Amino acid sequence: MNQSMGVVAGVADMMYLSDNGLIAIEFKTVIGRQQPRQKQWQETIEAAGYKYYIVRSLNEFLKAINKPTND
Repeated sequence: MNQSMGVVAGVADMMYLSDNGLIAIEFKTVIGRQQPRQKQWQETIEAAGYKYYIVRSLNEFLKAINKPTND
């Protein structure tokens, strides 16, 4: 398993626990792309019923953490 500084490859950059439940957030630059393990992690998170967002700006981050549960 490829690990860097104690982080498991593929796991989202941030796990945010809100009133709406768990939200996994992956931070990317404007041109950044998900790696295969990140896509696998996203599938796992979403299959468990949680939200997963790729954010590329502060505005996108704020929208992701403030979305209602039915989005």
